[in-house]
Amino acid sequence: MGDIRVTTGEEVPLPRAESTRRRRIVILIVLLVLIAIVATGIFIKVDRYTVASGYVTTREYAEVRPPVNGIVSEIKVHTGQNVKAGDLLVQLNNEEEEASLAEAKARHAKLKVELERRKAEMDIDIERRSVDLAEQKRSHKDELEIASLQLQNAQTKLKLTKELVAKGLKAETNLEDDMLTEQLAQVRLSSLKKKDFSVYEKLLSLDKAKYAVEIAAINNELSALADAVRRAEARLRTRQVRAPISGMVIRYEFVIGELIQPSTVIYEIFGGSENTLKLRVNEAHSTKVAEGNKYRARLASYHGIQRHYFRGEVSHLRNVIQVDGNSTYRVAYCTFDAGANEIPPGTTAEARIYYGRSCLWLYLFNIDF
Repeated sequence: MGDIRVTTGEEVPLPRAESTRRRRIVILIVLLVLIAIVATGIFIKVDRYTVASGYVTTREYAEVRPPVNGIVSEIKVHTGQNVKAGDLLVQLNNEEEEASLAEAKARHAKLKVELERRKAEMDIDIERRSVDLAEQKRSHKDELEIASLQLQNAQTKLKLTKELVAKGLKAETNLEDDMLTEQLAQVRLSSLKKKDFSVYEKLLSLDKAKYAVEIAAINNELSALADAVRRAEARLRTRQVRAPISGMVIRYEFVIGELIQPSTVIYEIFGGSENTLKLRVNEAHSTKVAEGNKYRARLASYHGIQRHYFRGEVSHLRNVIQVDGNSTYRVAYCTFDAGANEIPPGTTAEARIYYGRSCLWLYLFNIDF
């Protein structure tokens, strides 16, 4: 084949071999660039994080809820006040409970008076019968002594009469009279000796036992009424909302006359001087977060041109998935150092919780292993 010649000044086309060689060089360069980019993305490590929101609180913290359903009758404490554990925060309507307590106390007091009265009556009755029995025994002893003396006298007279009759100084009729008198004295003495007071003592013991059973029954009823008083007092205490810990109070929105329920948070109490950051971690990312993970947070009160970050780590995770409307989350408690800043409890925060590192490509395509 001959040489190609042109007259228009254009470049002479490259031979096929040269064109193929150049194309291969370009493809090789592109491949090398792509390999370098991929390798760079693989070797570049990027921090992985999940976004969480929450607020600054204190280490000692409590949400206050009413123990029972009730209507607010008095609000004792307002936002910003400091309280001690056990202080009364809210008084719920307690008219029914007070009436029940008053009735239980009245019944208890009435039965207590009845018990004292019955005890006094029983003691008087037992004492009277004991005195009567003692008096009967004393009288019986005197009668025995008199009957014994009468028998001795009758026997002496009978002996004397016998001697006189034998001597003819007395008539036979006198002897018969003295014999009859002696026999009557013997019969009377024998009858007095046979008299048994154990029956009366047994009856007295039986009555004492009966009285003891009656007193025990009244005491049992009195104990039951005392329990009723304690239960009424316990129900009355449930109408009082008291502070579980000492600290500063944040009051939620509720008013006198409003019905509040045990599911309703009416106060938050922030106690102690050490702060912590309480964050909500979305359930979808909750398994990635663990104790010891670092975080970086921005507070709502520190938004501005100059960014101010607070840093710390996750110290504890609540092992419960909670629900708030349509969102499900797990609560993470994090260390928080405010430094020289004054951070009031309740300050909201947006945070990134870092849970590991991955290559740039996995980060860009949001792929987790």
